[in-house]
Amino acid sequence: MIKNYLTIALRIFLKHKSFTLLNVVGLSLGMVASLFILQYVKYERSYDAFHSKAKDIYRVNYNQWQNGKLRFECAAAVPAVGPALKNNFPEVLRFTRLFPVSGIASYNSPTRGVISFREEKMQIADSSVFEVFDLTLKQGDKIQSLAGPDKVVLSERAAKKYFADEDPMGKTIAWDGNRKFEVMGIFKNLPENSHIKFDFLFSYGTLNKETQNESETQWGWYDFNTYVLLRPGTDVKNLQTKWDAWLANNRAEDWKKFSGKQEFPLQPLLGIHLGPVLLQESQPDERGDADSVYALTAIAFFILLIAWVNYINLATAKSFERANEVGVRKVMGAQRDQLMKQFMSEAFLLNLLSALLSVLVVWLLWPSFTNLSGRNIPLNYLAQQDFWLVVTSLFLVGTFLAGFYPAMVLSGFKPVSVLKGKVMSNPHGNFLRKGLVVFQFVASVVLISGSVIVYQQLNFMRNQDLGIDINQVLVLKGPGVVVDSLFGQALDGIKAEALRINGVKNMTGSSNVPGDEIFWASSVRRLLADPNTNISGYIVGMDHDYVAAFGLEIIEGRNFDVTTQRNKSVIINRAMSAALDFKDPKSAIGEKIRQGNDTLEIIGVLENYHQMSLKEQVTPLVYRYTPHFASFLSFKMEDENIQNVLPQIEKIWQTHFPGNPMDYFFLDKFFNRQYENDKRFGQIFTLFTALAIFVACLGLFGLASFMTLQRTKEIGIRKALGSTSTEVVMLLSKGFVVLVLIANFIAWPLAWFIMNQWLQSFPYRITINPLLFVVAGMGVVLIAFLSVGLQTLKAAAINPAKTLRSE
Repeated sequence: MIKNYLTIALRIFLKHKSFTLLNVVGLSLGMVASLFILQYVKYERSYDAFHSKAKDIYRVNYNQWQNGKLRFECAAAVPAVGPALKNNFPEVLRFTRLFPVSGIASYNSPTRGVISFREEKMQIADSSVFEVFDLTLKQGDKIQSLAGPDKVVLSERAAKKYFADEDPMGKTIAWDGNRKFEVMGIFKNLPENSHIKFDFLFSYGTLNKETQNESETQWGWYDFNTYVLLRPGTDVKNLQTKWDAWLANNRAEDWKKFSGKQEFPLQPLLGIHLGPVLLQESQPDERGDADSVYALTAIAFFILLIAWVNYINLATAKSFERANEVGVRKVMGAQRDQLMKQFMSEAFLLNLLSALLSVLVVWLLWPSFTNLSGRNIPLNYLAQQDFWLVVTSLFLVGTFLAGFYPAMVLSGFKPVSVLKGKVMSNPHGNFLRKGLVVFQFVASVVLISGSVIVYQQLNFMRNQDLGIDINQVLVLKGPGVVVDSLFGQALDGIKAEALRINGVKNMTGSSNVPGDEIFWASSVRRLLADPNTNISGYIVGMDHDYVAAFGLEIIEGRNFDVTTQRNKSVIINRAMSAALDFKDPKSAIGEKIRQGNDTLEIIGVLENYHQMSLKEQVTPLVYRYTPHFASFLSFKMEDENIQNVLPQIEKIWQTHFPGNPMDYFFLDKFFNRQYENDKRFGQIFTLFTALAIFVACLGLFGLASFMTLQRTKEIGIRKALGSTSTEVVMLLSKGFVVLVLIANFIAWPLAWFIMNQWLQSFPYRITINPLLFVVAGMGVVLIAFLSVGLQTLKAAAINPAKTLRSE
């Protein structure tokens, strides 16, 4: 019997090729889009899940409150919290701290000479890092490899990079020239889906030696990513409550010094990648976005629903063509359940064919999709059990949802009425079909509006005036050497020589550049103010050319100059002036502040500018004069001379810092990298929006084809009575266009609500223009009219003599 069902289904498909093709293409595209999106979502949610104890690992974050206001939320905590948690709460089994560093690493090979590279993925770590995280040591001992000072463990990648085919164990690698470390182990490279990545792990004892154990006891130095491993089954909410109480009892006296309090909330390791973005995040450019993941999941759901709705509409619309078939079968003794099985088998075969085709398309387009998503999602995802479970689920759910209702309609025809030619369309069926068409285009209008708003917001952020000139700026990362008088002389020499190059307009050295997160933080208050009014401020070190090189505006006071004493004067920005409660920027000039342990006179106030992207508020900043300290050297260039200037600057660099690799970037690209994730989200959103609209129009095209076919004789009669082709097209298209218009009126407020909620996450955002919804809606109406109009025009062009010949 099953063989008979399948044979008949195949004959039906071959007989109605257009019907079959429309459904297979629609269902396949729906499944392709869903599989891509669901695999992307799976990857985003898989971050850090490769650690066997991931569910019991928590990061200790740091929130600082002052005068009842939350000053900041930070991913890096103070070094003392790890020991405090371990020593006072039995629920905490282990803790480990990771202190991020960077610099020049070098190895003096006996055969290949000095091998040196600038490294950004470096951490100083407790030896317990191997007990908390699943770091597989290929060589070395987990207990001894990071025990004591001046030891380092390398990733396989770093070991190959520096030592090639040599055995790294026991050899010495230098960090920033004068620090020597013995290689004690090699660990397996971390997977891509890790929220924190590193190639060098230096022993924590090194930091303890250099800071005289302040890296164990400090409660104010918040640069340490701290993780705790809890006992399985720990009630984390209860532990957090006890931890907060312990802090209140033991830290209250210190909190009085700044009229605030410290919070150290526990964040699940598995929730970091898609969690809120905090200050001092590890790999901030690779962070995921939970809202984007939810939005893409919704799109996948909508595209699948649209594809299934297409099948239901086309199958029920075509049911009248098969009414005689059903009538004959029933007269010959077929039962309703047998007919149901027949029609469900057709849905089964169509969905099976679509599923197999979708898997093939996903496999072929996988590299293109991973490139678009910006994630290196491994191809072996397609071989995992989860993938095939999703494919099977989509196939089975699609078979049932798309096949059950048409099977009910087709199997429910009464043979007597059918064979007498009295099959009447069911008003409930018509209402359902119309409702499904409305749903399809509600989703389409919402998606179109959403993709346009995403583009507008991204374009707004990229083109907004930052208050600082980042164009045509070449930036060199400072050399990995100790800052001393020789370094200062080298900077002076580089500047003097660079300014003689045709095409270099200015040069400045600074601790940070726009787009680089500032880690130099300190307490700041007015000198005569209550010590309890300290606020947390971020510090930028710069020379006297910084303001001119970046085109900053001094709104009050003056700039630094060569006579400025570095420990006497300071510049602040307008935001810091307001944070210190000055009446206006002018009243801040000449006033003194306490920044850390230094007393400084405010000599100037800068207009606010965006140090980071427009996804963040303008930060109150303090500017210190540091002419002989620079993490970055910035060269303001003339447009036409950039490529000619670069080799000359490299020559100057090698003269003053021989053996140090020159690492450079262009500031505008560096700054705009902060929008890369948003840009990729916009591209993916737009792509799948277009796909959803195409699938919806595919269904509308098919539905119009069958409706037009049913009304062929009506068209012939109207043509014979004098109607023009245009009038016939307008008449037949009107019903569909009205449905799309209804969809617009439902979609507009829905789209506004959804996208307005999304925009609230941006401190600087566009205002949604209502005309956008009208344009998007009219665009959908036009697309729908063209989809339907092509079919009706084709039918209207037929000579009525042909259509009425048999009447």
